[in-house]
Amino acid sequence: MKLALGITALHPLITLTTAAKLNCPLSGPVFPFPTNLLQSPTIASVAATLDEAFFNNIENDTSTGSGHFSYAAQVFTASEGEDEPLWARYWTAPDLGQFQNVSGGVSVVDGDTVFRIGSVTKIFTVLTFLATVGDGIWNEPIGGYLPEVEEMMKAGNGRGVIYTPDWEAITVDALLGELSQQLNITRLVGMGFPPLENTSYPPCGTSPTCDRQQLFAGIAQLPPSYAPFTTPTYSDVGFVLLSFIAEKVAGKPFKDLVQDSVLTPLGLEHTFYQSPEDDSVGVIPGTKPKTTWGYDLGVEMATGNMYTSATDLATLGRAILRSTLVKPAVTKRWLKPTSFSSDPKATVGMPWGIRRVGVQKNQTYYEVHTFNKIGSIGAYSAVFALIPELQLGFSILAAGPGGSAIATAIAEALADTYIPTIDNIARAQANVTFAGHYQHASLSDGDDGSTGPKLNSSLTVSVDPYAPGLHVTSWLSNSTDMGLLAVALAANVSAAGFPQLKPSVRLYPTGLEQPIEGDDGTSGGKKVAFKAVFEDMGGDGVADGGGAFVNDCGTWVGVTGVVYGRMPLDLFVFEVGADGVVQAVVNEGLRVRLVKVD
Repeated sequence: MKLALGITALHPLITLTTAAKLNCPLSGPVFPFPTNLLQSPTIASVAATLDEAFFNNIENDTSTGSGHFSYAAQVFTASEGEDEPLWARYWTAPDLGQFQNVSGGVSVVDGDTVFRIGSVTKIFTVLTFLATVGDGIWNEPIGGYLPEVEEMMKAGNGRGVIYTPDWEAITVDALLGELSQQLNITRLVGMGFPPLENTSYPPCGTSPTCDRQQLFAGIAQLPPSYAPFTTPTYSDVGFVLLSFIAEKVAGKPFKDLVQDSVLTPLGLEHTFYQSPEDDSVGVIPGTKPKTTWGYDLGVEMATGNMYTSATDLATLGRAILRSTLVKPAVTKRWLKPTSFSSDPKATVGMPWGIRRVGVQKNQTYYEVHTFNKIGSIGAYSAVFALIPELQLGFSILAAGPGGSAIATAIAEALADTYIPTIDNIARAQANVTFAGHYQHASLSDGDDGSTGPKLNSSLTVSVDPYAPGLHVTSWLSNSTDMGLLAVALAANVSAAGFPQLKPSVRLYPTGLEQPIEGDDGTSGGKKVAFKAVFEDMGGDGVADGGGAFVNDCGTWVGVTGVVYGRMPLDLFVFEVGADGVVQAVVNEGLRVRLVKVD
């Protein structure tokens, strides 16, 4: 059959909705991380506004149920030397006191009050694994570390692939990224289900809890949800298996590994792998059985058993963002998605739920990623969030009826408030530090004090109110408009097409810095690297993210795309003095040092 469709016939099918072009920053921070946030008047003002809003709309509003739930919430930064919260608020339910004689516990909630955190335990579990075992075995099959799985592998899949997991394909990172299979052992009892033989029911679960042998016996009978690495499906048991692997490799009980590798090094004195011996440290909004305070998950403790305070959880967040316990490269690998979800704004990590969140209005591609973990067990709820691009995080703990709803509502309010606030502070600090005019002082300065010829080379940098990165508004290299030329080279446009170009050059921090050695061998400041993105902003852009193959935001493919004499044209290195004042900038491709003059 002959296909008689030409380009003309196809034209209506390939027409995309147009929109104004927007800058496409590289993924990651668009400004250097802000500093001295605790001294910022903006932060103080935002905190006061939040306090008033929380009092009026949560604590003093009986419709929220505030008479029955308690919470502790903190906003923290990983900025160097800033270990106090940017904002903290604690609320004690008015009816909490009536339970003290029954269950003990605190009478007033503060930053050290201990709550259960449910699945936020998984963050401690993964960090413990990384700190003791590392990520070198992530791609190895779990059967090499779990003899019970090895036995199941030997038994084969006599029941077929629908009923038997493909154990050989399940690797350690599959457990971390929720990509193994749904291995929850659940006893379902409900109206309308057909009766079963007693042998069909597992002998353990919530009460009594399972031991290791019973756990694997149940796993052996449970069919997989999908083949490994097909789609993320939430799994508690995957993290239990992860703790078993850590015990096998490290030769110690997982409880001791958590204590020795995370809790003790970070000084987390209000964090517990099992129920605290002293109930007076915690908030207990009811009887212990009703709240689950003191109830341990047995062999499944690594998935949701832990207890902590808002202050300790914030300390954990700073440690993760600062790579206190593991190497920075390990942290960077950890804070990445492992799989997609059905929501284009949501991906899945280890064990993060990751959201893409817009920073500024009308800037489609200007986003940060929130790495979140939500936990719930009994009367307790927790939200833990990290935003690496801003070195920002939230620790939110709640107890009592309605605690889950209030914890997520608080998290949403904090994200709406602090993401644009921290971005604006970073923008303002970048403007003070880097914005200005840079020009060539001399091609060469002789040892005898003579000055060589000057080049007509300069760079002007500004920071725009809403757009990302440092904006290069003017860039001359020996009288050549280098901004225009760089964009043309990056886009492979000949000289004839120059008039149609609308060049845009923006600089984004790479996170790479190194000291400048002084004459006496001491540090004379530092060099700070930025990568430029060369974009043609002329013509129309595409709306709604484009089509299957056409889009407006693919700048990552152009990094180091123009190289001159083995040095990239998009590498700008700023020289910052020991006093924090920028002295000069060098474009490494052009090999010209431009001194900041204003």
